[in-house]
Amino acid sequence: MKTNDLCRKGVILIALLFISLAFHSCKDNVSTIEPDNLSISSQSSQDSIGDIQNVLILDTVKILVKDIKIKVSNSSEDEKNFKVGPFVLFLNLNSDLNEISTALVPIGTYRKVKFEIHKLEDAEAIPDPEFADANGRYSVIVKGTYLGVYFVYKSSKSAHQILQLPADMPISVGAVSNITLTVKPYIWFIKDNAYMNPMDPVNSNDIDNNIKDNIKNCFKVFKDDDRNGIPD
Repeated sequence: MKTNDLCRKGVILIALLFISLAFHSCKDNVSTIEPDNLSISSQSSQDSIGDIQNVLILDTVKILVKDIKIKVSNSSEDEKNFKVGPFVLFLNLNSDLNEISTALVPIGTYRKVKFEIHKLEDAEAIPDPEFADANGRYSVIVKGTYLGVYFVYKSSKSAHQILQLPADMPISVGAVSNITLTVKPYIWFIKDNAYMNPMDPVNSNDIDNNIKDNIKNCFKVFKDDDRNGIPD
């Protein structure tokens, strides 16, 4: 066999060897991407769907949320980011569930959900143009009618809240768990068992305080894997 033929065969064998090594190396370095194992949904409370006397009817509720975190059971410090904002939470007002987001969180047992209703800072990007105008920046926007007259109400209230699940919630791989957050927007506009006019500036302070108090005291959260709006 000629020397040139031997050289060519040697070069081909070396090339094939490198290709084989590279192929097996790539296979070894491929990592399995785990699917999301937790979702959080929101809904309007079933006891605040509307007003039968047509005094106050809401058609849009948007809440600006800075972050959502879940906290590990039996720990005051250990928490995991679920969704980092700011982002807009659109609340369905017919009591249907609205999925906020899904995420892959570490396997563990969780008991609390922590979130912040957030007025935008000047340097923050605006996820929705309605949350900033010439008069300021806002955390909550509500639209609807009061005695048949259309209104848009904007609040600048911010609030931090930690909600405790009724029981420890284990999160594992291969199954998607769901947490449902229930909100009661109609009670934001009630004082002394009567609806306040959202268009009257005299009522702004009471409405804003209702929003803040409702965020702190009346939001509910529960395990809801079948997503029917009822605690499992």
